[in-house]
Amino acid sequence: MKIVFKQPTAKVTEIFLSIQGEGVHAGDEHIFVRFHGCNMRCTFCDTPQSEAPADSSIRSVVDKIIDANPQKKAGAVTITGGEPLLHSNFLKCLLPALRDRGYRIHLDTNGTLPDKLCEIINELDVIAMDIKLPSSTKDKHFWEEHAKFLDIARARSVFVKVVVTDETDWADMEKAIGLVEGIDRSIPFILQPASEFGEFRGKPDNARILEWQKKAREKLKDVRVIPQLHKIEGIK
Repeated sequence: MKIVFKQPTAKVTEIFLSIQGEGVHAGDEHIFVRFHGCNMRCTFCDTPQSEAPADSSIRSVVDKIIDANPQKKAGAVTITGGEPLLHSNFLKCLLPALRDRGYRIHLDTNGTLPDKLCEIINELDVIAMDIKLPSSTKDKHFWEEHAKFLDIARARSVFVKVVVTDETDWADMEKAIGLVEGIDRSIPFILQPASEFGEFRGKPDNARILEWQKKAREKLKDVRVIPQLHKIEGIK
C-alpha cells in the first residue's frame, strides 16, 4: 500500500508585490507573504490580527506568488506576519519550492523563537530580526530568546531592527545595544521610529532618536535611523 504524506497548511493573510519598506533593503521590490497570528501584542503593531483566513496549501501559495510577479520584477520573497515562525512546519516545505524557482528568501521576525529558526535557517538568505523593548511593546521582555536567536541568525545575512516610541526607555535600548555588541558589533542596528497607526500616537521625538544613534555608535559599527518607507509614501 502506497503511503501518502499530507503536506502542512497555514493561514496566510495576503500575498502581494510591493517595495520593502523597512531596514537595510528598503526600496527593493519584494513579494510579501503575510502569515496570520503572533505570539506578541505590541502596542505599536501596524498589522493587528483580524479574523483568521482559511488554510492555504503549499501549491496555492506558490501559485499566488507567481501570479503576483508576472513580469518577474521581484527576485526576493519576504516572509512576514504576524510572526511567520509560528508556521515553521509549513515554511520547511514552502521555502525550498521558492528557492528552486530562484527567489531569495527574507524572513521578517520578532526574534523570539530561536528553536523554530533552527528548523528553516538553511533556506534563508536574509533575516530581519526585531529586538522587542518592553518599554516600547508594553509586553514582557525576551532578552534571553533574542540573544539565542541572534547567535543563530548570524549564520546568515542579518540585521537588527528596534522599534522606538515616545515611551522607549534608554535602559532597554542600552541592553539591546549590549546584546548585539556581545554577539557581533558589525551587525547592522536599525532604529525605526514607530509609525502612527489606528489609535497609536506614540512617535518619538527626532532629537531623542539621533541622540540614541550617537550613543549606539559608541558600541556598534553600523547604526542607522530608517523609518517605515512604505508608510511615508502611502504604499502597501
